[in-house]
Amino acid sequence: MNIAFENEIERGSYSNFDKIEHILETDQRIFKENYNVRPFKLHHTLCRSGLFEIPEIVKTARSIIGSGNAADFLALDLRRESISSKFTEAAQHDRLTEVIDRLGESGSWIRLSRTQDYNRDYARVLAMLIDEIGTHADRPFRQEVTWATLTVILTSPGISTPFHIDHESNFLFQIKGEKEVCLFDPGDREVLPEIELERFYASSYNTPRYKPELQGHGQIYRLTPGEAVHHPPVAPHWVKNGDNISVSLSISFCMRPLERRARIYQANFMLRQLRLKPRPPGLSPGRDALKARLVSALEMADPKTFQDIVYSPMNRLKSPMQFLKKVSGRRVAT
Repeated sequence: MNIAFENEIERGSYSNFDKIEHILETDQRIFKENYNVRPFKLHHTLCRSGLFEIPEIVKTARSIIGSGNAADFLALDLRRESISSKFTEAAQHDRLTEVIDRLGESGSWIRLSRTQDYNRDYARVLAMLIDEIGTHADRPFRQEVTWATLTVILTSPGISTPFHIDHESNFLFQIKGEKEVCLFDPGDREVLPEIELERFYASSYNTPRYKPELQGHGQIYRLTPGEAVHHPPVAPHWVKNGDNISVSLSISFCMRPLERRARIYQANFMLRQLRLKPRPPGLSPGRDALKARLVSALEMADPKTFQDIVYSPMNRLKSPMQFLKKVSGRRVAT
């Protein structure tokens, strides 16, 4: 076990959060021009807060496990995985104490989700960030957000996370250690074809596929404590940790414009199952509006989770879609 890491667990933590006047340190023009469009780097003050020392994180992790919400605590063994792997292929750890104690050597990736629901201070951080992002983006941010979460990520030295995309708008804040984040343009259809986006929004979490020959299309951001990088929605990316244990925060937002685009991709996925060739979002505003309206009619009235918000229409349509696919297949065969 890393000695400095062990001493942190014994020493405990001290919060200076009340002394912090703001979290984000960035040029507002750069922020406004690039937010949700392309990646950009910025600085933050959360390293000074004392809220994300190991004892506080462990306490939060125990609260999650004690709540019985198993999906909010995930510990994966990524020693044998690579950028080309999938998260679903990795073995899971299930003992918090063991995986934390051996983090320096275990090749682990630990994710604590929805931490704002288990730690009041983390909820305060999330609320403060929502206010600051709205100010920097100069838009009615709170009205657009449909779901927000603060995720804590602990990572062993040297491991890489698989290439993947996320629906949400995201900021990754580095607290301890260093890592490289490689982000690709979300509009690059060589890296991320339309059909892969359709599959992703049809609940196929393992898309997209990493294409080594296109690695040059990505940009690598090296993060040290006090630095952050913005991940635009569905921007393909992979992450490689440095030589030390890493502590990072991922702040993610579902937003009304993103859900509308998801509905269009979900409609396109269904149309493609019927052997049609749907137009990508943005090429036909009238068709986009119709697709979004029809699929949105299947949304849950009172969604509680990320899955409810993004995937409830597809989950409700699974059986009818399977039926239509069979009928369409028979017609083609005829």
